[in-house]
This record gives sequence, structure tokens and C-alpha cells, in this order.
Amino acid sequence: MVDTREQYGGLASLYLPIAIAIFVLVVVVFAVFLWRFRREREPSRTSEHMTLELVWVGIVAAIVVVLVIATFRVESRVDAVAPRPALAVHVEAAKWNWRFTYPDGRTREAELVVPAGRTIRFDAVSLDVLHDFWVPDLRFQRQVWPDHTERFDLVFPHPGRYQGVCAWFCGLRHQNMHFTVRAVDQAAFDRFLGGMR
Repeated sequence: MVDTREQYGGLASLYLPIAIAIFVLVVVVFAVFLWRFRREREPSRTSEHMTLELVWVGIVAAIVVVLVIATFRVESRVDAVAPRPALAVHVEAAKWNWRFTYPDGRTREAELVVPAGRTIRFDAVSLDVLHDFWVPDLRFQRQVWPDHTERFDLVFPHPGRYQGVCAWFCGLRHQNMHFTVRAVDQAAFDRFLGGMR
């Protein structure tokens, strides 16, 4: 089971300090140059400093490599699918609603009930245009294409309601493309399934 919030939170905690450090460095260098050259009226006669330029390029390249490797590691963990999920749900996105189909063929629109803390397999497809399956509380988003099944696993870690929306503008009533995932304990989920029969 992969907690997408934890995975992407860890990635953000790597990106943020690097972004802040680069921002501070750029502002400081900019301020130093403004101060140092504020009164100089003649063009500078300095030549190129190839060694210094290569050092800067090397530093930037190293930062990019670290961020790319970290991003691919997180994405590979998030994209991995479990061999035996607790539940498999077929998702259909269409203008302008979501339909969830349980393994026994019963469907629900705009609300999905799942067991909390268990791996849920989603096989999502669009019936018309490009949609986007986004659950902000899980920090998870996937594009849903026509004529292509997008497979992914999610874990809703705690009982509660998780709001989901389509994050791509898909037409005039795009604002109606929202859904709720209600995560419940296993006993409540079993009762829910029994009540659907």
C-alpha cells in the first residue's frame, strides 16, 4: 500500500528547500550586482571565466539530476499496482458525471464507497473527451482518456469523505464533474455491499 500523500509530501520537502535556496541565491547575486555596478558608466572589460561557468553548469546539472531521480522513484512507487487489491472499481467519466461500477456490476454515480486503509484498484476510461480524476486530499491526479483504460491503485488511509473533481475543463457543465469517495471501515463496507443487493 502506498500513501500518495506521504510520497508526494516527501518529494515536496526535497523540492522546496532547493527552490528557496536558488531563489535566495539569485536575489543576493542580483542585489550585489546592482550595488557594485550602480555608478559604473563604462562598459566592463572582464573576459569570460570558463571555469566558473562550467562549475555553475555542473551545479545546476547535479541539482536537476537529483530532482529527476527523486521524482521518478516516487512516481514508480505511486504508479505500481498491487497484485491483489481489496477492491477493483471500473470508472467511467462522461460529460458531466462520474460512474463507478463494482465487481458485481452494480453502479453508483458521483459517490463511491470503499474500505478505508485498503488498496483500491481503479480502471478509468472516458466515454467522450479528456477528463482528469483528481483527489486533492490524496495529492493524486490522473488523466482519463477516451479509448484507453488508465489503471491505478489508491489507498484512502482513514475513514471519511474524500472529494474528487475533474481537473480538466471538459465543457459547459465542467463544474458538475465532481464526486465523493466515502471511506468506511471494513464492517461498514460489508454492510454497504449487502444493502446494495
